[in-house]
Amino acid sequence: MTIIFKEVKDIDTQAIQELFHSVDWKSGDFPEDLRQAINNSHTVITAWDDNKLVGLINALSDGVMTVYFITC
Repeated sequence: MTIIFKEVKDIDTQAIQELFHSVDWKSGDFPEDLRQAINNSHTVITAWDDNKLVGLINALSDGVMTVYFITC
């Protein structure tokens, strides 16, 4: 298995939903809300095993001093 990391926000909605459901997060039931949250994030780093989304980190920032990293 080779994991590839990408800085990308344009992620297929179904891939996002499957990732969140894989860890039993109820937010996976709201894929459009997840897409909006990702698009509004300061930075998004994704992890891919071939064409499958297997991880995601997004940064929420005030743009000056504070960044919070949220992982799935």
